[in-house]
Amino acid sequence: MDGVLVDSMSYHAEAVQHIFDEIGVEMDKKDIFEREGERTVDIMEFLLQKATGDASKYDISDIVKKYIAEFNRIVELKVFNGMQECLNILKGRFDLAVVSGSDRPIVHDIVKSQYPDIFREIVTADDVEQGKPEPDPYLKAVEGLGISKDECLVVENAPMGVEAAKKAGLCCIAVPTYLDPGKFHQADMVVKDHPQLIEFLSGLDNSYDCAQSLNS
Repeated sequence: MDGVLVDSMSYHAEAVQHIFDEIGVEMDKKDIFEREGERTVDIMEFLLQKATGDASKYDISDIVKKYIAEFNRIVELKVFNGMQECLNILKGRFDLAVVSGSDRPIVHDIVKSQYPDIFREIVTADDVEQGKPEPDPYLKAVEGLGISKDECLVVENAPMGVEAAKKAGLCCIAVPTYLDPGKFHQADMVVKDHPQLIEFLSGLDNSYDCAQSLNS
């Protein structure tokens, strides 16, 4: 979702920064972009451990709740140009799912407001015990869609998301929204930007063999 459907990562980083300022813990926003795709609770634990050496001293669930409220307060949603139109066409050809490391309230609110009636399955951080870079979120989506792995194509913008997709045995195309393209070496294909991504997706049909095409 974040970085593929909506240009929202700067607001996630800003919301975390505000909460960490409140509790008096230093953080580097770059770490949030580097670890994008992980469950929020795992990112918070990483940031607290890195900054203080003992994340166990903090009520991480309470920090996550405050972060969600702060994100909702400051976010100004911006969808990537052409993505809504593209997916409205693709939903007639394919079964679509969102697999996000963000928390359920944020994901469902954004999808409902910006991409209604498009996705058959939505998997959030709250729906799995192990988030990205583990394969669990993508495996749950595949199971929910009731399709085989070789029928799937993942679109990711985060290295940890790409790693999760590949661990799940899925083809993955990456769009480097916020990071250098060189960080996506595990992806089967890397597009330059969203216009190129939309061009690629718009050309897909239901006879598409992603494994054969991306690896050729």
